[in-house]
Amino acid sequence: MDALTDDTIGCFVVTTESASRYWLDLDQRLLRRVTSPILQSRLRLRRDGEDIDLVEVVDCRVGHPLILLINLNLPGVWLTKRESINIVRIDPVPKTLVRL
Repeated sequence: MDALTDDTIGCFVVTTESASRYWLDLDQRLLRRVTSPILQSRLRLRRDGEDIDLVEVVDCRVGHPLILLINLNLPGVWLTKRESINIVRIDPVPKTLVRL
């Protein structure tokens, strides 16, 4: 698969050049980011490994950075932009595998 849009349904794993994986449940509007074990100490982001409210998929195309709007549920902060390095693959996954 080459791209996802905000109105896509289903569950997907988006893998970046750094081997970080973004698990997207577009039915329930959830995101979970898992950093590559090799880079985990250097590339850790707030709430990695936890379910995060996904507000909007802005851009999700192979060869481009992943750009998402998320809600980290921080007081006074409604939206956060999360951007990755270039995407190398987008894979559909069964819903049962989205929860790590």
